Amino acid sequence: MFKSYLSLSSLFLMTSIMISGCANNANLSPKDPIQTLTSEQRTAQLLKNKKWHLQGKIAFIEKIANKKDKRESASISWHVNEESQNQTLNLTSYLGINVLRIESNKKWHQIKVDGKEYRGTNLAHLIYSLTGRTLPTNALTYWLKGLPYETSDELLLNPSTQLPLSISSYYNNSLWQISYSNYRVFDGIEMATEFSIEKDGLLIKIAVKKWSFKE
Repeated sequence: MFKSYLSLSSLFLMTSIMISGCANNANLSPKDPIQTLTSEQRTAQLLKNKKWHLQGKIAFIEKIANKKDKRESASISWHVNEESQNQTLNLTSYLGINVLRIESNKKWHQIKVDGKEYRGTNLAHLIYSLTGRTLPTNALTYWLKGLPYETSDELLLNPSTQLPLSISSYYNNSLWQISYSNYRVFDGIEMATEFSIEKDGLLIKIAVKKWSFKE
C-alpha cells in the first residue's frame, strides 16, 4: 500500500497523528485547575494564538483483514506559525534518529526522508505523490486543537466541561473521525493530550506531552 521508504513517515502524512487508547470522555487531569471558559471563549483563545508547538508520541496502525495490525511509532515535534504560514515537523525514532522532516514556508514545502529531499508548492499533492494518500493537511492544524475546519464538520462537546469529545468530517468524500481525551491546561488553555484519528481502516494515535502557545 505504501512505498517502502516512506513506511514510518506515513505516520504523520496519514494524519495525520497515540500510544494509549482514546477514552470516551474528555476529562481534566485532577491536578489541573478547572477552567470556566465556554466553548466559544476557548475557540476565540485558540484562534487568537497563531503560534503553537506540540511534543509527544505518534503511532500509526494499519488494520489488515485476517492479518496482524501493522504498527509503527515515533516521537513528534511540530512547530506551527499560522500567521507567517510556516511550519516545521520532525519525527524521530526511539534512538533519536530523525526519520522525517517537513518544512513549510508559505506555499513552498520540503520533505526530507531517508536522506532524500522532495519539494513542491502543494503539500497535499506532494504527500500524495509519495504515499498515494489524500490527506487533509490544512484541516489537521484545526482538528488537533479541537476546532472544526469546515462548517460542515460535526463537533460533539462534553455537556459538563464544554470541551470537544469528537469531530466528524467528510473530506474528499471520506469520513474522518477525530476523538479527544485527557485534557490538561497549557498556557491557560485546556488542550487534549490524547487523540485518535480514524479513516478507512487506518488508526493514528497521538499522545501529547506538551502544548505551548508561547513560542
